Amino acid sequence: MSSQPWEPDRHLTLENARSAIRAAFPDVDVRTIRHLGWGWEFDAFRTADDWVFRFPRRAEAQGLFEREAPILELVRPRLAPETTVPLVERLGVPSDSFPYSFAGHRFIDGVPADSLPQKLHAELSQSIGAALGAVHSVPLQAARAAGVVELDRPEVAQRVWFERGLANASELVGSDPVVDRAVEWVRNVEDPLRRLDAPLRFIHHDLSPEHILVDPKTGRVTGILDWTDAILGDAARDFVVLVAFGGWRFVEAVVDGYACDIDPGFYERLRFMARLLPVMWLGEAFATDADVSKHLR
Repeated sequence: MSSQPWEPDRHLTLENARSAIRAAFPDVDVRTIRHLGWGWEFDAFRTADDWVFRFPRRAEAQGLFEREAPILELVRPRLAPETTVPLVERLGVPSDSFPYSFAGHRFIDGVPADSLPQKLHAELSQSIGAALGAVHSVPLQAARAAGVVELDRPEVAQRVWFERGLANASELVGSDPVVDRAVEWVRNVEDPLRRLDAPLRFIHHDLSPEHILVDPKTGRVTGILDWTDAILGDAARDFVVLVAFGGWRFVEAVVDGYACDIDPGFYERLRFMARLLPVMWLGEAFATDADVSKHLR
């Protein structure tokens, strides 16, 4: 059994993935197959004919495909024509090669949003603003009909998440004065888990740069990935990572292209989350052997 929530409950090799895909979909070209990466829920593999298959890292994650499907169908028509989402077109069943259901979607071309040069940030900010405006304008009734709910995490679970993140980030104290100040602020902030009252909107809730794919030539958003965490929540939550990789001027430019109203407390909540959450992400990166240097930057 895995000891951490991001660890898989079984080892998945390239050959396991190849065999599972071949057994479920004989028409897919698996002569070459490449591991694209992993997140908390899935490992992703790309085939020679540009299918991407997501394999659950733990048994409970296989149920996320059913939850995600109506959300993707809800979002896709609202985005710009050049922006897509990973619509599940193939669903593999458990087999001897892999014990859980797995899903396939067409490969979405693009690079992570934080890899673009500064000269393309103006176009990128407008494209992200338009995409976020489209997502956040989804009517709450339609989102609820698609199974989206407001996050209601038990207090104990929140406390465990916070203490684990702070403990992991604290391991990096002494590596950089900025980290030292950031961790110290989190240690001393009053009631870090307090509820931040905000108007409810349909939000992505995990909008990391890796989940925003962009055309490296134009800076336009080509795809938005990983909708399994979508909830009804604070629109400011989807802007936090934009502060982290683009800075406040970049966020202001995104807001310029954002079609939804900004409520009076938006920036206060965003500033608070933009100080707290990057420390949690830094701790997670350290604990999972991810790219700590990227989070330090």
